[in-house]
This record gives sequence, C-alpha cells and structure tokens, in this order.
Amino acid sequence: MIIKSFAPSPLTTGLQALVNRLQPTHPQYHQLQQELKNKEAGDYGEQYVMKELQQIALLNDCYILHNVTLPSVLPMQIDILLIVPNAIILLEIKNIRGIVHFKNDPRQLIRTSDSGEVHVFTHPEVQLEQYMQGVKHFFNTQQVSIPIYGAVVFPFNNVNIHREDGRLPIIMAKELPIFLHKHLETSKETKTMADIKNIILSHLKHRTPFPLCTYYQIDASALQRGVYCENCGRFGMQKLRMTWHCQSCKFISKNAHIRALLDYYMLVGDTITNRNCREFLNVESQYVAKRLLQKLNLSSTGPDRIRKYHLSSIYWNSPQKE
Repeated sequence: MIIKSFAPSPLTTGLQALVNRLQPTHPQYHQLQQELKNKEAGDYGEQYVMKELQQIALLNDCYILHNVTLPSVLPMQIDILLIVPNAIILLEIKNIRGIVHFKNDPRQLIRTSDSGEVHVFTHPEVQLEQYMQGVKHFFNTQQVSIPIYGAVVFPFNNVNIHREDGRLPIIMAKELPIFLHKHLETSKETKTMADIKNIILSHLKHRTPFPLCTYYQIDASALQRGVYCENCGRFGMQKLRMTWHCQSCKFISKNAHIRALLDYYMLVGDTITNRNCREFLNVESQYVAKRLLQKLNLSSTGPDRIRKYHLSSIYWNSPQKE
C-alpha cells in the first residue's frame, strides 16, 4: 500500500527551471545540465522500483513511502522506506550504468562508463548505514524498538557489478520479491504497522535546496526573464486582458504566469514584491502584477507599497507535489 507516492526530487524540478532559464553560454550551464541529467536518471530509477513494489503481492498489507526524511542527529533522505509487520526496510536506489566496482578499505564505488571514463563515489553502503542509524535514533526518541534492515537496489540490468565482501545486500530490482520474502517469512509483529506509519507521517520533514541561485552561487540577473510557453518552449508570452498569448506559436493560456512564479520561488526566493513580479514576468503595469498576485490568494506581509507575497504555497500545491 502506497502511503507516500513517488514525486520528483525538489532538486530535479528546480534544476529543470534553472537550466531552462540560463543561456547555454553561462559558465555553469553544462555542469548543471549534466547534474540535471543525473537527477532525472535517479528519479526514473526510484519511480521504477516504486512500480515494482506495487506489483509484489507480499506487500499488499504493508506500507511503502517514497523520499522520507525524519528528524535525526544524522542527515538522511531515504529513497524508499517499507513498513512490514516485523521491521522497517530501507532501500537505497542507484540507477547507474556501466561497470561498477564496490571497493573496501576505503569503501568506494568506482564506475567506468561506456566511454571509458572513471568516476569515484562514496560507497552506497556508507550512506545506507548512516540512514539506518538515523532511523534507529529517531525511533529511540519515540521509545520504539524495531529491527531496521536495508539494501542497495539497482533498478535495471544495464550495470556490470563487481563487489568485494560487503555488509549489506546489493540486489537488482527483480530480486526484490525474494529479498522481501525472507523478512516477511519470519514475521513476528512487535508493534502495529499503523502505529509505526503514524509516527513517521507525523514527523516527516520537507526539505528543499531552494533558492537555487543561492545554492549554486548564480547571480539572479543571469536568468531569462518572461513567461514560458508550454506549447513551443519559448519565453516572452504577452499579457492580454484575460490571458497570456505566445506570439511565436499563438498558444493562449490563462495561468502561464503561475509556472513563472514557481520558477522564481525555486530559483530566486520565497517572497516577491510587485516590482520583482513585473521585472520577472516582463509586465509593465503594477496594477496587472498586483491583480495576478492577489488572485493566487498568497499570504503577504508589509504595507501596500512594499508588500511581500509569499510563494511557498505555489510550490507545495503544484502538480508534482503530493
């Protein structure tokens, strides 16, 4: 049973907006473009594993949560968390292709790509062990004792894995039914799954890296201004009386400015003034900008002339969020 469904990483959605609004000549453009490609691959792998878990009959009465962060002394962002009758199981998803070597002393993941490039990463066991310790600490603070297990999961068979002795299972997504059956087979419920689920849901943390211009040390003046046309992909939609009009493809939209304000929130900051709004949307009239912002029912602070509108609700209510 899905309790927290798949959603793209906040960094992925933010990077999509950032790459879209930067010129290819910007010095960080290609680096950010590659980082976006990696994040999208990671999201795709997690989404695939979530779909695989939904098809496992053994889990019909268990709980599945995607992208879980809990308060802990150790930082954590768990790809997938399973609540089964006798335990909690953490899955760390790695959508990597090529030849992968898992090394010990020190523990490293060394990947050789199809083109022969060699990249060195932290061993995913290290990350997963940290998450397991973090979850254990969290439940200790809740006076709950429950076994915690973990596995590193590769979604697809486009990777050639070489491994030295390891501490945690490293499996392919198609092996998940066998791996999970071993834990469910000896099920002895120590605390109801509903109780564990409620504890987790009541303590979920929602963290984002926004604003990304600050995160990546990019001057906001480098961003492309204007309202983006979702039909042809160009900036510069013109504000008419009731709609936005794309002069390139003639597409018309009533709410195209919401996407632009979402970009502003993810890239520039969580508050916006009337003047900021006019500059970012390329709108001349302060009355038009005021009407656009007020119609969104945003919370605001300050007197009318310097009023700041809070944009966070646009992000948390956007379609990619749960």
